[in-house]
Amino acid sequence: VNHYQNEIIFSQEGRNFVFKVNGKTNKALQKIIMMMDGTNSLSKLQETFACENPEAINNFLRYLDENKLLDDAFYIKIDSGLEVLLELEYLSNKLFESKSNKNPFSLGELNISNLSINAIYGFAIEAYYLFSYQADININYSVPSCENTAQIKKLINQFHNKEDVKDKFLAEALHCIGIKNEDLNDTIPLPQTMSICNALAYWASFDSLFFFSILGFLVNQNLMIFTYYLQICESVNINSNFIQSVRNLINYLDSNKFDNISRQIFQQISYIDEQTKQRLKRQTYLFIEIYTNVNPAILNYYSSTNHLLRRVSSI
Repeated sequence: VNHYQNEIIFSQEGRNFVFKVNGKTNKALQKIIMMMDGTNSLSKLQETFACENPEAINNFLRYLDENKLLDDAFYIKIDSGLEVLLELEYLSNKLFESKSNKNPFSLGELNISNLSINAIYGFAIEAYYLFSYQADININYSVPSCENTAQIKKLINQFHNKEDVKDKFLAEALHCIGIKNEDLNDTIPLPQTMSICNALAYWASFDSLFFFSILGFLVNQNLMIFTYYLQICESVNINSNFIQSVRNLINYLDSNKFDNISRQIFQQISYIDEQTKQRLKRQTYLFIEIYTNVNPAILNYYSSTNHLLRRVSSI
């Protein structure tokens, strides 16, 4: 049960019921309803909230019953937002590790001596596309079971400000090897990169709760992957200014590694019901499947071509 402005919101098993109430009484009604958990008697409710007019409580209960909002007492498993997020983080990391261990084209499994310069630069190009798309994503800030939407919007705005910078580091790196902004504007990403971009945009618009749940994972992966990527760059003979721009990006990512945006948002969510939690878990499987397809596609494509840019003007 939540209250927002002049509304009482009942939520159970993925369903929400909204009732308009007098602004002076909505907090009192919320307290009454929170005590209606099967552990308190009718007389206790009357004594606590309407000792001078106990019939008011009876009328209120009759109204709820007539609108099919009363059930016999039974146990409903409800987890806090943060508890659910921790489960999702564990699942994401477990799935990602499993996929990476089975994939010989994962960055951590690469034989650097066989890696082409094109593949190294191609990774930066595709990462630039992904960062650019992420910075431009429009987010639906509506989150169930959260009274503090304004705080979530504030957190996301802060996150956006930080996201806007990342693609600029890679643009600087690519500029060092002769790829200008106008070149990047005339190119298209690989289908697998486009898939994760489109998936993130969809979730941000139509399933913001899930989108928020994976932001922390993406931030951690960016730091881990680019740290290893820098080691690859330093081990081969490539442009030193390119390497410095990558190093600047890592320093920036490292400076923000403790700002787990997902956890900050989910701390604002009072509860998540079991049905919603299971939906988020199903989405996590799909997300990891799409996400882990990107790096192998980059290495496969750029290792077998002499052209770094997939130009639109050439189609």
